[in-house]
Amino acid sequence: MSRSTPRKKSSANSFPRPDAVLLALLLSCAPVAADNDPYFTLIYDYEVAGFCGLVRQDVHDAYVIKRRALEAQMTQSREHITKVRVHAMAEAERAYIDRSLGGHKPWCNSDGVAGVKRILMQR
Repeated sequence: MSRSTPRKKSSANSFPRPDAVLLALLLSCAPVAADNDPYFTLIYDYEVAGFCGLVRQDVHDAYVIKRRALEAQMTQSREHITKVRVHAMAEAERAYIDRSLGGHKPWCNSDGVAGVKRILMQR
């Protein structure tokens, strides 16, 4: 038997997803690192490479080695290091979102490939 009146949509669909709210909060915060910070750049490059499907085992291994080395050299608190990492990840996500459906391929061929090269340099 069918209903004659349409069902009311759930109000849960009108609320933003928690991860979208978190991303919006992170993006609204003041930057915690300059784009020329090597740690920020490493995390950003790895995230972009991940969005582009360019992370192979050698890229991952080089990333892990560089990340550990940079974290060992940093004098900032763990909280600050975490903020830099989250900010870099949010910036990579924002760059990904800013691309239209047709914009991902050129972005991956430019920024993604360049990021992988930087990660693999001087391992």
